[in-house]
Amino acid sequence: MERASGTGKAVMKYLIVSLHDFHAGSREEISEQIDFLSELGVKNYSILVVPRFHKAPIISEDEASMAFLKERYEMGDDLVLHGFFHHSIDNRAASLFWNRIYTNCESEFLDLSPGEMKHRIELGQGIWHENDWKLSGFIAPAWLMPKKRESVLKKLGFVYTNYLRSISLIQKRKRVKAQSLCYSTRASWRRTVSLSWNQALFDRLRHRDLIRLSLHPNDLKFSEIKQQIG
Repeated sequence: MERASGTGKAVMKYLIVSLHDFHAGSREEISEQIDFLSELGVKNYSILVVPRFHKAPIISEDEASMAFLKERYEMGDDLVLHGFFHHSIDNRAASLFWNRIYTNCESEFLDLSPGEMKHRIELGQGIWHENDWKLSGFIAPAWLMPKKRESVLKKLGFVYTNYLRSISLIQKRKRVKAQSLCYSTRASWRRTVSLSWNQALFDRLRHRDLIRLSLHPNDLKFSEIKQQIG
């Protein structure tokens, strides 16, 4: 998209739409999201793929999911590695807030050792290698990953990772401020707060040159969210 600046020059504006938690069970929901957003003019997406969502069979064994990803990749979408299990059973007191309140047992990469982190990522990378797909990005579930772990991503060749409020260009050691609009839908009060927060946030960010929208599979099932995005 473009907008005219005060000097009459055209300034490029970018919208990054990230579709989180792609796995065999969410394929149809994410396909419907793409249909809806495409009608609004969105052309390309970041699809965040979870290889074994909550320890389900690996996604490469699901022919329909792989065919969908292949089609989207050929259409220019960015297929992003989004954790490995997207699940955590860490019940330590230090992780209680992140794993039980902030997420629903999904802070997978919050406290992994560098060795275990590398192991899970390499397992996920195998899917991209087997299909000859370019893999540039890794994003931890719920964006929960200590920034010091970017050294692991750098050694594994990743170009970028995202956090809720920023994008990190790993190889360049550069961080770009970019708050993501996202929703929480697990309870009605969460949806109400999300709607108010995102409206206020969008009003504050709308004149920036980069805006991020992050959707999860259930988000557009709620008419009020769909209406706000539309």
